[in-house]
Amino acid sequence: MNQVIKELYDIEAQAGELLEHAASSKQKLQESKKNQMEEISVGIAAELEGRMATLQAQLEEQAEEDMQDLVACSQQQIERLNKEYTENLRSYAREIVRKMTEV
Repeated sequence: MNQVIKELYDIEAQAGELLEHAASSKQKLQESKKNQMEEISVGIAAELEGRMATLQAQLEEQAEEDMQDLVACSQQQIERLNKEYTENLRSYAREIVRKMTEV
């Protein structure tokens, strides 16, 4: 009988050790998982920051190109209007005088 009680005590002690080991392993796994999640979050944040910087640079470059195109287009329109004005100045002046004298 004493032998059975001793074996039951040993089994209980082993079960307690297993539970302590399981709790310790669980805590280590939770800490490891937490550290991995933090590393992943940092990695994602760095990647997103890099992508955002790239996109911002591309947008700024596109905006600069668009402004240059707009300036070139405006310059061409100004040159075309100046040429038309220079070539047709006398006819415009005659038309204005004619309309003023019709009244």
